Amino acid sequence: MARCNKCGAEPKEITSFCSACGSKFVPRPEPISVEGESGAYYCFKHKKEVTRVTCGRCEKPICTKCLVVSAAGVRCRQCASHRTPIQLRGLVYDITGGLKGGMNYRLFWYAFLLFWIARMFIGCLR
Repeated sequence: MARCNKCGAEPKEITSFCSACGSKFVPRPEPISVEGESGAYYCFKHKKEVTRVTCGRCEKPICTKCLVVSAAGVRCRQCASHRTPIQLRGLVYDITGGLKGGMNYRLFWYAFLLFWIARMFIGCLR
């Protein structure tokens, strides 16, 4: 079945527009497999490079010239350019996840903030 070239969704029926992202539906070209080798494809950009690596987001076959290693795995250059910033609120929430077991995590953070405020005032008085 054809996939959307923009978002990678696989629609139930092919229409003029993608049902997932709403853009004009352009089918993604199928990867060209190498004769005699299962799981090996030609790179989507460099047509003579044989590879077994695919992008972790859009599943295009990519060679070592095209790949970008990121925290989320190997990506093609197009998918690697769609970076999302780290949300600090979620990061702080994850840090406090280990404290929920036996200790009140809010009490811990209030004590931590009070310590730093007190340290700042003591530093100003010297």
